Amino acid sequence: MLVKDPVCEMEIDPKEAAGKSEYNGQTYYFCSEHCKKAFDKEPEKFVSPDQHHHGEHH
Repeated sequence: MLVKDPVCEMEIDPKEAAGKSEYNGQTYYFCSEHCKKAFDKEPEKFVSPDQHHHGEHH
């Protein structure tokens, strides 16, 4: 099963992820250490419930 990197939205296999972080009881997986560091610095920027990162802001 693939999961989506919350930073770059790349689909990755959790078993092959470059890293993972826990935030608010949820585990997030990352394609690279760069994405993990960006998430760890500002996790709320990537998991905000009212914001979806599809480049579409209405």
